[in-house]
Amino acid sequence: MKKCLFLMAILVMPFFVSCTDAQKITLTKAGIISEYFVKARLKNPEEVNFSGGYRGSEETGNKFMVYQKVSTRNDFGVRKSMVYKIHMIYKGGEWEDKNNWTYDLLIIEEVDTGKQYKFYSPNDR
Repeated sequence: MKKCLFLMAILVMPFFVSCTDAQKITLTKAGIISEYFVKARLKNPEEVNFSGGYRGSEETGNKFMVYQKVSTRNDFGVRKSMVYKIHMIYKGGEWEDKNNWTYDLLIIEEVDTGKQYKFYSPNDR
């Protein structure tokens, strides 16, 4: 009987471990969602290209600082390079749902001019 319980525990344990690993919120997941927030702030969101992978750090289990390069076209059709920094906050639930995330700081900087645009929440105008 003990052997049977032991074997069942060994067979079931990897399932629980893999479930919790899949739910872990990571810098990459925060970076993926950050793109939605950045696109919403740019004039031509359909022309946005993200590049360079996600850089940054995990501050706590649900807060991340994400940095990434982005380029878009201006009103004249000229492509311009930018970088952004965003402090992402995961509120819980399915990580893929952008409504389960927010931010309290987003800085988008034009590379060629150094001009910065700051936003303190998704609801800022």
